[in-house]
Amino acid sequence: MHRAIGCILLAVAAAASAFGQPPTIPIDPAPAPAGRPERTVLIFLSQQLFSGEEFERTLRQLSRAGVETRIAASDTGVAVSMSQVLVKPDLALRDVQVPDYAGLVLIGGSGAALYWDDSLLQARCREFAGSGRVVAAIGIAPITLARAGVLKGRKATVFHERSAIGMLKESGAKFSFRELVTDRNVITAASDEQAHAFGDAVAAAVLNAK
Repeated sequence: MHRAIGCILLAVAAAASAFGQPPTIPIDPAPAPAGRPERTVLIFLSQQLFSGEEFERTLRQLSRAGVETRIAASDTGVAVSMSQVLVKPDLALRDVQVPDYAGLVLIGGSGAALYWDDSLLQARCREFAGSGRVVAAIGIAPITLARAGVLKGRKATVFHERSAIGMLKESGAKFSFRELVTDRNVITAASDEQAHAFGDAVAAAVLNAK
């Protein structure tokens, strides 16, 4: 059951590919200037099948707010979204130094299911959360936070599907049907429809952090 949503979403992505996708759009964010960790956010993407809509809308709002970003993935090879958007990560997750960032954002999409139990990503989530930094996730990515133990006792939301909700609850999260939920330094959103508001919430949390 725990793998059901991942299988469903992967199947949907495969079907979409079969019917054709828009032309690929390369996105290569400029690396954040050194020396500004207090306003730099790390965005983690799955190497394959991340949500381009969640990513682009969140990135746009962070940039508009003056928050700098770096993009991480499993490695520095090109990451490909469900809609064939191409992104060149700035660094591999193994090279991330938590003190260099004010927050961590996990982007969803069907590929995010492959990282729900990734030990390195879970460890990074705990490091960011444990040090009081902003930790945020959208779509099905909050399941990674839940399985890392970050959402235990916290209010949170996730993609509104029964299996996803069940996984959050099983990990000790207090599930909310609200589309966007903030509980102290943890921010979660249910889908790409909330990506703009999600980006704004992350930016506000970073810029207003003491």
